[in-house]
Amino acid sequence: MEPTSFIMPEPRLKIARLIAALWLCGSATVLAGPAKDPPAPAEVPDVGTADAAGVDAAAVDADIASQELSGDARIRLAAARDSVVQIRGFFDQSASSAFHGSGFAVDDGRRIVTNYHVVAQAVLYPRQYRLEYLASDGRTGPLQVLAIDVRNDLAVVAAETLELPPLKLRTGIPAQGERTWSIGFPLNLGLAITEGVANGLVESSVAQRIHYTGAINGGMSGGPALDTRGHVYGVNVSVVTGRQLVGFVVPAMHIPALLARAKEPLDQTLSAQQLRSRVTAQVLAYEAEVLEAAPDATRTQVVRGYTVPTQISRHVECSTVDERGPHVRVRMETVSCWIPASITAQAGVSVAGLSMQHRILQSMGLHPLQFERQVNRLAEVPRRTGAPAHVAPFACSDALVSLDGFDARISTCVRQYRLFAGLYDFDVTVVGIDDTTQALVSRLALQGVGFEAGRRIMERYLGALQWTP
Repeated sequence: MEPTSFIMPEPRLKIARLIAALWLCGSATVLAGPAKDPPAPAEVPDVGTADAAGVDAAAVDADIASQELSGDARIRLAAARDSVVQIRGFFDQSASSAFHGSGFAVDDGRRIVTNYHVVAQAVLYPRQYRLEYLASDGRTGPLQVLAIDVRNDLAVVAAETLELPPLKLRTGIPAQGERTWSIGFPLNLGLAITEGVANGLVESSVAQRIHYTGAINGGMSGGPALDTRGHVYGVNVSVVTGRQLVGFVVPAMHIPALLARAKEPLDQTLSAQQLRSRVTAQVLAYEAEVLEAAPDATRTQVVRGYTVPTQISRHVECSTVDERGPHVRVRMETVSCWIPASITAQAGVSVAGLSMQHRILQSMGLHPLQFERQVNRLAEVPRRTGAPAHVAPFACSDALVSLDGFDARISTCVRQYRLFAGLYDFDVTVVGIDDTTQALVSRLALQGVGFEAGRRIMERYLGALQWTP
């Protein structure tokens, strides 16, 4: 289904009237209907951010299998072994797992901490997916989700008959350079431990994460990160693929508050739709704090007469490069900005994201028509794709708009998430049309945000664009 297009009849519109047209786009996306039940999945080693994509799996397998443990690592593994379980998810009545991760016992030994992304499918599709544990002694049994923290990627699960020796929590952040270990079930190879160094909180991260130099491989998500006393200072959460020993850990300081909410199984008190609404509510709360955290004044950057917004949110980072243009006689300077964090709502779906890209093109002697063609080709780069099972098609509105100092062609597209009512993607493209020798092609992309929040951010973005001859 192609995006619905609404062509504005007037040659020039003010920003306020353009924003009003968004209501049509927002209404159009609702027509796509709710999400259907998920298809039976192919077996995968893990769900979420800590996966083996882009990594030489054979090399990783061999490396872990033959790794020589230090004496301290052996002690840590022996002490924690009986407290750590593998968490496996099964589709319907299948006997083979659809995904797996790790978890560890805390508190009274009856509750297990893991990552939200490990159990997300069971939370969002409670009638289609079931969870089971595999303990170190070979015992298995059903698990139920008691509480979730989408922002910090944490969850608490429990089994009626399972009681394990609990691990103690350390809610402080380890000093930079402190030796630490991570435990989990990497790539279905059995329980393993890796050794590294904690490097403190990542300064540029919006969500609190501790940088860990040891390996965190697919399947270790949700496992415990231990200090020299064997206390849990965090939870394995992700690894940067294509990099060497760059892993991240969620600080344990977020676990006590989640345990306080872990009273009874969620699916016994809430319907599937109510569970999805709870996830959406947590995403919107994060978004209000992060995406809409406007700085005291919107920061801008001037490139060849164009003023473009950079820090329209307090947490935005930017970089500027002199890129190769789309034609040998077109020079292009690019300012890219983004928020260096998003959160996982379900497998393969990251939300609460923001990015901008401003490209200033300069003709180096091209005929005006040839230059216009190059500008239009750049502006027509396909928009971000999304699985039809997760998002509706984009509904778009095109208009000619008078901005500050220049006229522009603006394409505004919006689409709604099927599973999370109230979350939308925005894709806005601005093309300057006043000059035959240089042009601005700017794009704002918002991923999984509330409609009103997206509208306000779009206003802030468009209001900051300016041209000074």
